[in-house]
Parts: sequence; C-alpha cells; structure tokens
Amino acid sequence: FKQKTAYEIGLSIPTEPLFRSSTVYQGSLIVANYLGIDLGTTETTVSVIEIEGFESPLEKLRTLNIYQYDEKHVFDRDDKGLSSSIYIDRDNKKVYTGRYANTLYASGNKPLNTIRSVKTRIGGESMIQVPLDSETQNLSSYDMTELSSLLLKTVKNSVSKQVTGAIDEVTITIPAGFNSDERAATMKAAKLAGFKHVHLLDEPTAVLLNYLNIKDDLDRMPDGYFYSRKNVLVYDIGGGTLDISIAKVEDDGGDFKVDILGRSKRMDFGGDDIDKRIAAYFLSEFEKINNSIETRTIEEQAIIVSRIVSQAEKAKVSFNQKIAKVADNIRRRERAKEPVNFEIIDNLKITDLLITDNILKDILSPIISSSGTLVQPIKKSLRDSELTKENIDLVILTGGTGKFYLVEETLSKFFGDSVEIIDFTESNAVSKGAAIHSYNQDEDELKKIDISDIMSDSIFIKNGANFEKLISHDQELDSSGVYSYKFLEGSDRLDVFLYYGESAKDPAKLTEITGVFEKLKDYYREGELLDLDWTFDSNKILKIFHDGKELITTNDSADDKNELINNFQLNAS
Repeated sequence: FKQKTAYEIGLSIPTEPLFRSSTVYQGSLIVANYLGIDLGTTETTVSVIEIEGFESPLEKLRTLNIYQYDEKHVFDRDDKGLSSSIYIDRDNKKVYTGRYANTLYASGNKPLNTIRSVKTRIGGESMIQVPLDSETQNLSSYDMTELSSLLLKTVKNSVSKQVTGAIDEVTITIPAGFNSDERAATMKAAKLAGFKHVHLLDEPTAVLLNYLNIKDDLDRMPDGYFYSRKNVLVYDIGGGTLDISIAKVEDDGGDFKVDILGRSKRMDFGGDDIDKRIAAYFLSEFEKINNSIETRTIEEQAIIVSRIVSQAEKAKVSFNQKIAKVADNIRRRERAKEPVNFEIIDNLKITDLLITDNILKDILSPIISSSGTLVQPIKKSLRDSELTKENIDLVILTGGTGKFYLVEETLSKFFGDSVEIIDFTESNAVSKGAAIHSYNQDEDELKKIDISDIMSDSIFIKNGANFEKLISHDQELDSSGVYSYKFLEGSDRLDVFLYYGESAKDPAKLTEITGVFEKLKDYYREGELLDLDWTFDSNKILKIFHDGKELITTNDSADDKNELINNFQLNAS
C-alpha cells in the first residue's frame, strides 16, 4: 500500500499526473500546497492553502471536495464531507468509504460489515471482526489504525485530483484529550495512507487558529481586544468526542501568545450519543406494543439498531432545522413537531411518533441539565484552571453537534448573558485551522500561535505496587530527563509499566498504556538504582531508553501487517 501507485491497488482515478515534490516551479511561479484534515468521528473534511506565485494565503484557503460513492452507488465528486463510515465487502475484496457505506448502515443492510466511529476507538489494541457476506461465521479482524488510513487515503486521492503539486505534508487534527498512543496511531494511519510528513494539531487549537486569522470575526471585537489577555474557552463537540480547552490569549505584536490553562479529559461523547438516547426512546415506544428485540438473532438486532439510530439522527437534524426558524417565537417553538415513521424490521413499523421541544428536553435531560454531561467537563476544566465561569471572556462553540440548538442553549444558561458565545460550527472550521497550521510551518504571512500546551493526564510509571509520576500533565514538550528505577528486590529483570491518570492516590482510576519485561545483563540487589533516560516529543509521545536502546514507548507498536490495505481495493476515489 505504501509503495504501489493508485492504479496498482485498483482505484478508479482520472489520468492527471501526480507530482512528487511539495513545491513546484512553473516558470516564475511557485506552487505549494498546505493541507489540513479534520479526521472526524462522523465526518471528515479537508482544506488547503494552494499558493501559486505570491498570493494572499487566506484568499487561497478553501475546502476541497472528497470523491466517493453516493447513497445510490453513483460516483460523486461534489461532496465537501466524507462520512467517516467504512463498508468492507470481503467477498469481493472491496472497501467503500463515505456516503455509500453510511447509507448501507442506515438502511440496516450489512450492519456487521460497516464500521463507524473509528476515531473514538483508535489506539491501543482496538480491533473489529468483520464477516463474509456469504459465510457469516467466517470472521476477519481489522484494527482501527488501518481503517483510519482508508479514510485518509480517500482524502489524499481526492485532493490529488484538485490541486497541482504533491500532498505529502499534512496537518491532521485530533482531540486535545488524545493520549500519546492515540496520537501515535493517528500518525501511523497517515503514513499508511501515503503522507510522508505529518503534523498533529489539537482540534480546539485548530479552531482558535482559524478564528484568530479570520478578519471578519476579529472585526466584531473592539480594537485591541486581545492586547490585554483574555480567557477563551473553546467548546468543541463533534459526532463522537467532546473537547474543552481554556486558554489565556494575548496579541503579541500580530501573532498570539496562548497559554493553555486547562483541558477536559478524553471524553467520547457527542452527537452519536444524543442520537442513541433518542433511538432508545424510539425503541422503548416500539417495544410497548411489540416483542423485545432481545428475542431476535444478533444479525437482526444489528439491523434494528442501525436503522433506529440512523432514523434518530435524521429526526434530530430535521427538527433542529425547524427550531432554527422559530427559535425566538416561544409559541411557534412549542408547536414545532417532527413526525417519525419508519420500518423497524419485517414490516414492523414505528408510526406517527412525534418529536417536540419538550419531548427532546425530557429525553436529553441527563445531558442538558445544569449538572449534565454537557456542563460537567466545563466545571472540571474551570476548577483545574483555578477559574470560575465569571473569569471567562469569550466562548467559541465549534464542532458539528454545536449546531444542535440544545447545546448552545445549555451553554448560554450556564454562562449567562455576560459571556459572548461565538458560533464557529462550520463543518470546515477545524480543517481550515489545520491548513493554516501547515502553512505556518514554512511561511510568515499568517498569524501564528505561540502555544504553551498541557496534557489532559499525567503519565505514571509502576514499580512493584507503587506508582510514581513520570511526566506531569504540564510537562514541557520536546524535553528529556532521567528516571531512577529502584529495585524493590534482587533481580536481573526490569519491569516497567506506564499508566495515564490524574493521581497515584487512586490507582484504580489509572489506565494502563503499555508495559515491558526486560532481561538485564547484570544482577541488581534490593535498593539499587538504575537510571533510565526518557524523551517527550512535540506529539506528546514518551520514549524510555536503557543503555541507548529504546525500552518502551507510548507510540503505537503494533505490527504493520496491513492485511486490509494490501489485499483489498479501495473504491472511494
């Protein structure tokens, strides 16, 4: 997959030539591409700054189409977003990404062969088993890294048809709460997709970078608004992840100095979870007059779940559009309704079920209440930052689920009228910020962010039953140090295990990352110390060395088997 051309792996691609260098000279013009990808849980977008000559970079910032098959299996070049869905047709050794795969899932057709929400499961040992259509007991396992690479390969092939010059270099956005194994898995997926130089950027930072470079938005603020430091909270809620970053932002002579004061922990919550709550309501209404779906086979249950969740999302989106038209009219809002009618299975249907504002608020009360899921991570991030909500000057709401009216209303109730909430929920807000970050690696014309970053968790090392903090959550990036390992008993073996978490006081809340047993040349007596060198790089990946040899890393160390990529045709470009 890494070495073969698109033609050799069976992609349907036009015959334009592919360029091999990131900067191309055409006469006296310089052609360069600066690419940014928002690899989303439910949708992926890609933006680029394509420079030809000496043009203004922001004028050349645009979001590209992603080529894919549509719901009718017709090749489509006009879609700005790639549904982050993958259909694996093992019988015919083909893979489909995007709208066609998502449609199959929504229809209840091939639910066991269709994978969604890959992003929330990347890293670690996350695998999924996919059957043959012709022999459902014949299963093959695929890991989330290689599945993510298929989404990224679809993007790369699509971009290559729309820009001049190579696209080997890219910035890919990730949740700020991603741990280093998840970051490493994302980088590996990008390399498998054919990108040679990969930068990672936290999604809230990408949004902030985009916002600070958009003149129209800054013009809304008083002159010199950021000359004095402002506390900005970025609330990024997508299809499957919720990220909160609190930053102190200051205009530093045209560029911006940003100190991250607090981050929410990794939170797999988003629009998918809202859809599932609505789907649970649909299912409970269905089972009031029908048998429980638990009486059916696993395959039938999968069909029912896929259909009911997809219909829940459809109803939510449609009702949200209706509310947007009457939001300021209380009476019309109370009268707004969304009828729900669809077949569950075997001609059994949900008929004339209604969604209203009050029904949605009741269904979603654990999420939208003053102590609910949407607000709790804000409170914790504020506490960690030693701030109160009154200290926040500006809230930037972003992410696809930020468009859902109950999300913004929940935030407005929490912060009150004194804090302005900026709606920055365009589907390309993150990928545009990533493209700007790519541009800033080489050029100086756009505003930059000098960021002092932190992690959501610290990294602990286990020695016997003891846990010691090795890397603090606010550890400086691109740093190194020495850890003195103390032998608790005589041994010629080194046992090292790494964990994520907040505090060693409650080991049950720590999450194991990886571990190693290393045979040593010498025997060490009880109480003796052995110095281990460590490095912590810009992508928040930790490596520990002994005698110059890499002993352990939080990088993705899975074997590069690439079974899926080597043996299947990707029918997405």
